Amino acid sequence: MARPRPTLRALATGAIALPLVVGVGAAGARPAGGDAPAASEAAPAARSAAPPASTQAPPAAAPPGSARGPELDGPTPRPASPSARKRSAAPAARARKASAAASRLPHQKGKPPSQPSPRLPPGAPRPAGPGSEATPPGSTATAAADDPELRALHEADRAMFPKLLPGLTPGWVWEPPAGAAPAPPEQDDGALPPGPVPDTPPGATDPEAAHAEWLRSLALPGFPVRLEPAVVKYLEFYRDDARGKAIARVWAKKSGRFAPALKAALVRAGLPADLVWLSLIESGHNPTIVSSAGAAGLWQFMPDSARAYGLVVDRWVDERYDPERITEAAVRYLGDLHQRFGTWELAMGAYNMGHGGMARVIQKFNSNDFWELARLEAALPWETTLYVPKIFALAIVMNNLRAFGLEDVTPDPPEAFDTLLVGPGTPLETVAAAAGTSLSELRRLNPSYLAARVPPASPSASRARWRVRVPAGSGESAGRALARAGDPEREHDVHVVRFGDTVASIAARRRTTESAIRKLNQIGRDEVLDAGTVLLVPRSDEAEFAADVEPVVVVPAQDIRYADRDRVFYRVRANDTLARVAHAFGVRRSELLAWNALDPAARLQPDMMLQVWVRRGASLGHVRHVRETDTRVLVAGTPEFIDYFESLQGRQRLVVTVAVGDTLESIGRRHGMSVGWMERINRMPRTKRLAPGATVIVYVKAPKPAAPAPEGAAAPAEAAAQAPGDAPAAVGGADAPAGATSDTQEPEAPPQGS
Repeated sequence: MARPRPTLRALATGAIALPLVVGVGAAGARPAGGDAPAASEAAPAARSAAPPASTQAPPAAAPPGSARGPELDGPTPRPASPSARKRSAAPAARARKASAAASRLPHQKGKPPSQPSPRLPPGAPRPAGPGSEATPPGSTATAAADDPELRALHEADRAMFPKLLPGLTPGWVWEPPAGAAPAPPEQDDGALPPGPVPDTPPGATDPEAAHAEWLRSLALPGFPVRLEPAVVKYLEFYRDDARGKAIARVWAKKSGRFAPALKAALVRAGLPADLVWLSLIESGHNPTIVSSAGAAGLWQFMPDSARAYGLVVDRWVDERYDPERITEAAVRYLGDLHQRFGTWELAMGAYNMGHGGMARVIQKFNSNDFWELARLEAALPWETTLYVPKIFALAIVMNNLRAFGLEDVTPDPPEAFDTLLVGPGTPLETVAAAAGTSLSELRRLNPSYLAARVPPASPSASRARWRVRVPAGSGESAGRALARAGDPEREHDVHVVRFGDTVASIAARRRTTESAIRKLNQIGRDEVLDAGTVLLVPRSDEAEFAADVEPVVVVPAQDIRYADRDRVFYRVRANDTLARVAHAFGVRRSELLAWNALDPAARLQPDMMLQVWVRRGASLGHVRHVRETDTRVLVAGTPEFIDYFESLQGRQRLVVTVAVGDTLESIGRRHGMSVGWMERINRMPRTKRLAPGATVIVYVKAPKPAAPAPEGAAAPAEAAAQAPGDAPAAVGGADAPAGATSDTQEPEAPPQGS
């Protein structure tokens, strides 16, 4: 007689392995088994934004318009997909705490990393551009491209669990033959219904009975496991398939590097230690792996999800690459999910597809049984359907090494290092020299520092210290060497980027070169600096910085005056919008449109100058601007405007009186101008008949100023009187009428041809 469907309970967790951090700080040694030191001692709130996960409230749905984490509930449900959902963000209260704590960090945040490259260059795990938030941290398919074992496992997924098109009938026969017996019901190979484990009668030799006995002999992980057919299929894959055996051997070896420390962190938080295998499925335990959607690290967090759980992600540091810091965030997140959903199957599924998506599926199908939802059409994403069995099976394999032929595998040694506390802005190269190691080795130990140095501190922030890992055994000597080296920032100043700043404008203001700033801060050619970013600049002996000035600003012809406002000017950068500029200055978008004669449907172009009327006394220290007293204001189209811009080209403006028979073309030819330019300047077609006595405008080459006459030489007028035959031609040319007048200059003649 078959037993009822079993639910196999967890066994006790094994011994706790060594923790990740062996800390030797500048101020003394830290206990090997204690909590790891925070990344910055000045930001304790950000490092402990939440209590242990087992005591936290479940994540709350975010209000519409709030920052989204891996997957936040919004007003409009999104369709579920295998890799297009973000993992849930923290509760609203937790997000507010993390945001407040982040604001107290010793450096200002810059622009979030853009879309990271799936393959990181050696020693430089820097994201390269906007990252999409469309894929939740648990979406393992997107990270598989960088890890050969993950890639092989996904190829096996497709072979073992093919997705059939619903309703598709193979072959050419449209109806069964008359009198044919009904076909047996089709079985879903992807998420099979849970079957009973048969009894094993004494002396039985049935292969199925032997297989059931083998399953019962396996030690189970530290969370409840149901031996669903999909789980069993993965177990058979790791035991019998050559590909599965190879994957299991590599993972059993690689797991030695981080699994002991990750297990210790899970147990300290009151969670099952075997949740460590979820991270192995996520990243293959490669701490710098980045998915095509931008999820990064051992636990594959998206940038906004990481910030919601207290991690720092900006242009200087990305703590998703720090195995210890991202594990702290993942532990809190998994605890939140388990408290919300109640079972580890649902919690793991929500980690993969987002807690909002999981909640909607449960509500829609009115079931909170993961395995039931896995069998229903259009319920769970296909990736999520396989994600939980995959973790269950791997956890069983790693708890039964002998049963899967892995008892001879020697795990990699655990990651070991010492930890130093260094001042803001310290280059990793300096620390590497003090520790007697290479820069590449130090970057391997500290992948979260994106620009090869710890972040500089904002001028208004306290000088907190940052953790830097050095090879084990070198901490004390490196600390003494760094103490002798002195202040790492003595050669540099810091600059807080304002809205509208560019590298060129910062260089001009700080009296240095653009290349020096780019090299010092590792600024990419296409990187747009976000307001509030802290940069290092070469120290200048100048007591005052150069003021923001513009030689000239052009404004539309309109009379605008305010009794309680002052006028300033803003130079547009690439990708600026009216809304962003208006927000920076504290004005309305409609006001910018009116003040600058702009089309609301058109885009701003780089180097346009916008006039902004700001409230008198408003603080504008956060935005780059030019005061009216630091520029010359010209009204577009006025004679003064034309005089200025034509003089830059070495031309001057002449007003010519039309003679009988003159045309635009003939007048232009006499003054060295094309008929196209005559049309353009005079705003009339070349075919228009010109009335004698009318006036037209020409631009001619301006005469060079006369050189001062040598002593004893005759004055120019006297020289002209003495040699009347050599008198110079009129400014307008030999054919210029007597009434021509000169108004403007330009260095070159207008281009010929229309």
